[in-house]
Amino acid sequence: MWFRLPLRSLSSMVILWASMCVGLSVQASSVVIPGAKPSKQQRLTVWGFDVYDARLWVRPGFSIPSYTDHSFGLELSYLRSLEGAAIAKRSIDEMRKVGSFSREQESNWLKAMQDIFPNVQKGDRLLGVYVPNVGAEFLLNDKVLGRIQDPMFAQLFFGIWMHESTSAPAIRQAWMKGL
Repeated sequence: MWFRLPLRSLSSMVILWASMCVGLSVQASSVVIPGAKPSKQQRLTVWGFDVYDARLWVRPGFSIPSYTDHSFGLELSYLRSLEGAAIAKRSIDEMRKVGSFSREQESNWLKAMQDIFPNVQKGDRLLGVYVPNVGAEFLLNDKVLGRIQDPMFAQLFFGIWMHESTSAPAIRQAWMKGL
């Protein structure tokens, strides 16, 4: 199930939730999982257009093939402006490539992402934090946007980059070699 809290109450709740789940702390440039280190950035280019630079925040022992067993962060630094609704729709399309889900789940997840994902501008950083068996939390430029408390959603969403059926195999391979 998913939910969205008003931003004013969510900011205080995220600190409590994060400390209970994985001890996340907000720092100047991103949310960092204690002991996590950033990967090298990998660029996503579609039809010759640079879309974003992506990097993982992972702890030692993290493994792409077993990503669902680890807490981690995925940071996307946008290189162009995109509408939040388009990001949500594309996310659903990409999630379908890595797993199956019902029409009801699709509807719920699409609405949740549309409620959470803002329009992004060149230079914005969207960070997703994966917590095993809990869900995902999203931040834009270090400001909490919301969370989706659904482990299956989180596995499929982050599978967009981590699953062997990803549409971005070069990014996955680079991370597998570089972590």
